[in-house]
Amino acid sequence: KALEERFGEAAALQILWRPKLEVPIDEMAGEKLLRMIDALEDSDDVQQVYANFDLSEEALQKLTAA
Repeated sequence: KALEERFGEAAALQILWRPKLEVPIDEMAGEKLLRMIDALEDSDDVQQVYANFDLSEEALQKLTAA
């Protein structure tokens, strides 16, 4: 209620699951993991994909730019 009074009504609301433990991975593992996540998301049988990896912003940008 206090947030609405200060900032106005919310345009959207989303609940996110956050992992308690994140696993740091390097760029090579990140490349493999992102390919696997893409394959899972392309499957009609999969509704959601969750992961608990920690990849640096630089590595993530490099891998997603390709």
